[in-house]
Amino acid sequence: MNRRNAFDRLKESAQDPIHSIPTAQRRKRESRAWDRAHRGVSYRIPAALHLQAKDIRALILGLAYRHMTSASSVAAALMNYSLTRVRQGEFHIEARPNPRRRKMSLTWEEADGWPQEIEAARRVPKKAAANLVLTYRWGRDMDQQIKALAGVEVCIGEVMVRLLDYALDAHKKGRFRLKEEAVVVSQRVSPTW
Repeated sequence: MNRRNAFDRLKESAQDPIHSIPTAQRRKRESRAWDRAHRGVSYRIPAALHLQAKDIRALILGLAYRHMTSASSVAAALMNYSLTRVRQGEFHIEARPNPRRRKMSLTWEEADGWPQEIEAARRVPKKAAANLVLTYRWGRDMDQQIKALAGVEVCIGEVMVRLLDYALDAHKKGRFRLKEEAVVVSQRVSPTW
């Protein structure tokens, strides 16, 4: 049995050790077919609830790290708990629209009259804060239930924040806990190719 020296190749073509380390290659972006098929549902959060929504997002992410799962699955479990309590009548959401909100729908009609002048705004108001949007992947049925609770009077994002806050509060007080379940993956084997 003859022995080979592993470094013979390096002795023949001497080079700096730094050149023997392969450089990073730009990877091609993976197919986003799963992401397109399982889109998340986004909710715009009102400016008054931005701080509370950021805290909720951080708590959900912390629970996801603890339970080694995604934030969307934790949010879906919390939302499922809250919606169950709403259906059972243990948690009530009362719609109290904000009278200072400038939300009004407009329609149009035919008119025969004088031309209308449009006056430009004297001062453009600064945005209080950038828009905050929370996005989670849960079923469309859960999204429809949240929209039904919001109705037309209340912002959907506000209802979502209230429901998640209720569930997180119940979790903190020990009224319910999150339980990990193994995902069962099955594979069918057929005798033919």
